[in-house]
Amino acid sequence: MGLDKIVLKDPRSIITGDYDGDGATDLLITQNHGPAVLLRNEGGNKNHWLRLVLKGLNDNRSAIGTKVEVFAGTNRQKFEIAGSSGYLGQNSTFINVGLGQAKEADVVRMLWPTGVVQDEIEVAGMREQAYNEIDRRGSSCATLFVWDGQRYELVSDMLGAGVVGHWVGPGQRNIPRPTEYVKIDRSTIREKNGKLSFRLMEPMEEVVYLDQVRLFAVDHPSDYEVYPNEYFASNPPYPPFKVVASRNPRPPAGAWDDHGHDVLADLQAQRYVGDFELLPFKGFTKLHSLELDLGEPYRGGPLRLLLHGEIEYFTATGMYAADQAGIQAIAPYVEALDAKGKWIRVIDDMGFPAGLPRTMIADLSGRLPQGTQRIRISTNLQIYWDSILIDRTDQMVNARLTPVPLENADLMFHGYPRQIEAQPPGNVKYKYEEVSRTGPYARQSGTYTGYGDVHSLLTDFDDRLVVFGSGEEVALEFDPHSLPAVPKNWTRDYFFLANGYEKDMDFYTAEGATVEPLPFRNMGTYPYPGKSFPLDDKHLDYLLNFNTRQMSGNEPQGYWYDYSQRK
Repeated sequence: MGLDKIVLKDPRSIITGDYDGDGATDLLITQNHGPAVLLRNEGGNKNHWLRLVLKGLNDNRSAIGTKVEVFAGTNRQKFEIAGSSGYLGQNSTFINVGLGQAKEADVVRMLWPTGVVQDEIEVAGMREQAYNEIDRRGSSCATLFVWDGQRYELVSDMLGAGVVGHWVGPGQRNIPRPTEYVKIDRSTIREKNGKLSFRLMEPMEEVVYLDQVRLFAVDHPSDYEVYPNEYFASNPPYPPFKVVASRNPRPPAGAWDDHGHDVLADLQAQRYVGDFELLPFKGFTKLHSLELDLGEPYRGGPLRLLLHGEIEYFTATGMYAADQAGIQAIAPYVEALDAKGKWIRVIDDMGFPAGLPRTMIADLSGRLPQGTQRIRISTNLQIYWDSILIDRTDQMVNARLTPVPLENADLMFHGYPRQIEAQPPGNVKYKYEEVSRTGPYARQSGTYTGYGDVHSLLTDFDDRLVVFGSGEEVALEFDPHSLPAVPKNWTRDYFFLANGYEKDMDFYTAEGATVEPLPFRNMGTYPYPGKSFPLDDKHLDYLLNFNTRQMSGNEPQGYWYDYSQRK
């Protein structure tokens, strides 16, 4: 029967889909005053074909909004899974692809609504292929590695507090803190060819604006441990730099979560405490607490918490979605139990560890009521503690800081080191030497710093930024030969300082798809209407002579991991 023989009664929509599963796209016509009419495609599958069935993970489960490209030989086809196809109609969310004479698709590339790019290669035709959205982290702070005598070992991530353009509320952006110190423990660092060697890289898809790096040798009595005074503060004032010395810190006398579970043994064994309910907004939980017994009543004097832990970072999208649900981020706050059994808030923002596992300092000295023995830390952020120590060390210890000269700094491409998802969630580890030259990451468009020598850009905190992106790194070599000898009964650790910023590609990040505008020290929030990046002779010379690598963000590349060949 030809189409001219079909009588339709007020047709409303045409819906496409492979209704009989033969690889050819059929048509279903709906009518307002009659039954649906199915038009089967006879012969549409005479060439090779492929059916794609996609399922979202961090996106909607039906994958609506996902853009798909299929490459087969010289043919390139583009699709998008739509939410509707007319009045009261929706096409099948399955994608039917014609392959012609090709027996397989060379590449199936999916761009999920949250910006995740995923490649599947050598996809066989003449069948249905189902793919789940990869559980991929889109953003990661710049990641620091140190030479330990055998390999480059992960230290931690850095510049998390230097993120720019982050959505924090309607009409509000965060105020970045570009400065961060990280401790390099003496057990993890060794000379390589007479130098102390580091790699600071971007393993995912943020753009990094690195302004300055410095390394300090920190000499101190061997019966003390030292830490930089570091934590992620949600708002100014930010923690001032100082060396915190600790001697014989003690675990709390007791520790309980808000379910009443005794978690002291977990903290002593460095098992992460995390019995809290996650919310559907990344990085958010229901409000939860950790109660600590200090062991004795506070009578004044020094009192610090040495908290080791990590955070599963909230995203701009997560904060926006939480705000839509009436939920605001609650930074960890501290309460003290008074003599009447009432909890009194004493610190509004204790801070939290700025990314991957590290030790942060919470100074309670002079901030607790006299006689306090129990405190409580509460938050609705996804923070995991695995060790808490109580320190009462007098800070009269003389630690000696000596800068280690930066000898070489070179910007280059490294690739994507193998990621190992550890526990708890968010604790990502990397194997630096196991590297793929491709990965499922996009790149901001704009002007980056040219590869090669960037030493002169990193010696001062002066808004002359080394701008680099996905899969790139700065190789850093420090010369320790001028360091003084370590005194008897002393030992030496190191503090690594980075000044800089970073920007992710989250949908709700300001200017997240581009490198520009460049951040600078006196900008306040980002972007910075009414202000301008410095354009004096010094900075114009920097822009013209160093930032010479133009990237469109659409350069041909693979979006899959391939560890079959090492660098």
